[in-house]
Amino acid sequence: MNGFARGWQFGLGMALLAPVWASCLSPLDTLGNETLVTENEELLKENQLEDDKIEDKKPVYDPELEVVEEFSGFCEVTLNKSGSVAKLDVVDFEKLNSHLDGRLFAGRGAAVTALATAGEDLIPSMEVVNGRLKPFNDGLYAAIEIGLQDGVEDLLPSKRQFLYDLLDALAVRLPEAGPKGTLALDSARVFVGAALLAGGNDVDLPSDLKARAQEAHALFLVDGLRARPIGFYTWNETLQEVFGQDRFLQNLTDGLADFAAFAALAVVLKDEAELLAHYQQILALYAGLTNPYGSYSPVDLMPYVDGISKLEDLGPTEVLFVTENPPLTVCAPTPLALLPSSRSKDTEFYAENWCMTPLPAGENFIELFIAAIKSGEVDLAPEADSGWYDYQLWALETLLLPERGPESDHLLLTVAYKKKLIDTFKSIITQNRETHVKQLGGGETSGAPLPPIKIYPLYPVEPFPTFYLRTARGYRFLLPYLQSVLGQDFLGATARLEEDGGQYAVALDVEFGEIIDLLYGLYALSADSVGMRPESYLLAGELENIDLGASRVRARQWLAGWREDADVLKDPRVIVPVSTDDGSGKGVYWAILGVKVIRISAEFVEDFEPEIISTGNLEHYCEVVGMEEHHYYLLVEQMEEVRFSGPPPTRDEFRVICDQHDKAEDIVAALQARQ
Repeated sequence: MNGFARGWQFGLGMALLAPVWASCLSPLDTLGNETLVTENEELLKENQLEDDKIEDKKPVYDPELEVVEEFSGFCEVTLNKSGSVAKLDVVDFEKLNSHLDGRLFAGRGAAVTALATAGEDLIPSMEVVNGRLKPFNDGLYAAIEIGLQDGVEDLLPSKRQFLYDLLDALAVRLPEAGPKGTLALDSARVFVGAALLAGGNDVDLPSDLKARAQEAHALFLVDGLRARPIGFYTWNETLQEVFGQDRFLQNLTDGLADFAAFAALAVVLKDEAELLAHYQQILALYAGLTNPYGSYSPVDLMPYVDGISKLEDLGPTEVLFVTENPPLTVCAPTPLALLPSSRSKDTEFYAENWCMTPLPAGENFIELFIAAIKSGEVDLAPEADSGWYDYQLWALETLLLPERGPESDHLLLTVAYKKKLIDTFKSIITQNRETHVKQLGGGETSGAPLPPIKIYPLYPVEPFPTFYLRTARGYRFLLPYLQSVLGQDFLGATARLEEDGGQYAVALDVEFGEIIDLLYGLYALSADSVGMRPESYLLAGELENIDLGASRVRARQWLAGWREDADVLKDPRVIVPVSTDDGSGKGVYWAILGVKVIRISAEFVEDFEPEIISTGNLEHYCEVVGMEEHHYYLLVEQMEEVRFSGPPPTRDEFRVICDQHDKAEDIVAALQARQ
C-alpha cells in the first residue's frame, strides 16, 4: 500500500474510519471465520429453492387482451391469456437426444448442429439474446477506448495527448515552486510518465525522474492480476496500450503515488482550463460507461489547494481532505487516482465481507452474492449516479427473484427451472463483467378441413419480459449519456470494433437503435406470450418514444434467423478476474466454459388455461380438442468460479484450455493447476 493510502486508512483518520472498519468487521468476531461461515450457511438455508405454489399466483383477467397464435404451422387461434398460468420445468432429454446430456460445446453453432433432429423446438434463451448483445457491448467499448485514446479529428481530443500535455503543464510550473512544491510536481511527473510507459509509450523526462518512472512501471508489472491486458483489450496494440496506461492511473498497486503528487496535479489542472475540461470529459465517460468511481480524483482535491505555494505544507491539507472525504468504497484500495477504477455492487459485497480476511476455503463467492441478493442484503436497483454496469445487473434481478417481474403471475416455476435461471444469472453477469474488465417466421392452404389440434404455451423466446425490458432501458440510459459526453457526432462517425480487428458495417448510433428496438420487440412478444399487456409496464417516456409495433417487427425478423446471426455464433467462452483470495494469493475468476443444451417443459396449469376466443381464419376452421405439454430446447452456458495463481489468461489462452477437454470438471481442474 502506498504511503498516502496507508496513512489515510491507519494513521490520520482512524477515528473517522471506525464506522467503515466496523462495517468490514461486522460478520466477524473473536472466532474469526467460524461466525462468517455459520452466517453464510444460514443465509443459504433461508434461500433454498422451492417450487412455486399456484395459490400465490394472481393473474388479472383483461377481457380485451387478445393474441393470435399459430399452431401446427396452419391453425390460427385467438386467445386471451391474461388469466393464464404456465408451468415451466427443466426435464430430462428423450432417448433420441440423450447424447446432449452434460455435453459442452465451444459455441452455439455446434450445439445447434448437434440438436438438428426433426421436430425439436429450439427457441432463443436469455443467454442467446445476451450472446447477440455481447459482441456489440465489447465492440462499443473498444471503439470508444480507441477513439478516446487516439482522438478523433474535430470530434474528440486524445487521452494519450492529454497525458503528454499534463506532463508539460507540470514542468512549466516548476520555476514557481519551492523545495517541497518541486518534489510534489516531480512526483506527479513520475506518476504520469510511468503511466505512459505502462501503455508502451516513451516519455521525455530528466534522467533521474525517468529512472523513477521506470521503477514505478516495473513495480506495476509485477502486479500481473492487474497489469496484464485481457478481454477485448488484447485485440490490438492501442487497446493493450489503454489497458496498461489506465490500469496504472487507477493507482491500485502499492507505492505508485502519494498525496503530494495528486495535490500537484490538482493545482496544475485547476489553473489550466482547457486541460481540465478534457480531463473532466474523460472522468465523466467512464463513470457512466461502467460505474461511479471508487476513489477520489484531483478534481476533488481542487477546493483544498489554491496555488503552487500550497504544496509547501501539505500536512494540514491532507488531514482536512481525509476528514471531509470518507472512503468511497469499503476497504478502499486507494483514496486518490488520476483515472479511478469503478465500484460495483458485486465487488462492494466482496469487500464488505472479506476485506480483512480471505474468503473461507470451500466457500463460493458467486453463490454467496446470489444469496445476498435473494435475501435483500444486496439491492440491485440502480442508484442516482449508477452507470451502465449497474443497469446490466438490475436486468438480471428477476432471474433470482422472479416474483418481482409482472410475468410472475403467469409463470409457475419449478425448482429445476429456478436453478436454470440462477445459471443464467451467473453466465450473463460473467459476460457483462468481462466487458467492463478494465474499469471492471404461413403459406397457402388448400381449403380442405383441417385436423384437430391441441394448444400449449407458445413462446417465441424464453418468457421473461422484465429481463428484456430492463436490458433495453440500460441501453436507453447509455446512448444519451455517451452522446452528452462524447458529442452528438462521435457515435455516428464510429463503428464497433470486431474481435478479428475489423469494424462493423453499421455506425454505433444506428446499431444502438437496432439493439434497443430488438430488445423492446422481444419484451413485447414475450409479454404477449405470457398474457401481459406490454404498454402497461412502460414509462411515460417509453410510451412516447418507443414504437412497439415496429419493435415487434424487428424482433420477429431476428427470431426468424437468430441461428445464423453472426454475433450469436461467436465464441462465448470468457474468463474474468473478480478478486484476489488474499489467504492463498490466488485469483478468484468467473469463467464461461462452453455452451450446453437443456430441455424444458411448458404446460398450462389446470383452472388457469387461456380463454379460446376463436380458431382458424376466414378460409379455415380449426378444432381445438384440448391442451398439452410442450417441450422446448434452450442453449445455455456453463459458468464456474475457479481459483488459480499467476497472471490472468487471455481469451485465446483460456479457450485453448477449454478445447483440450470436453467436461466442465476437467476444464476447471486444468485451470486450477495453472501457476
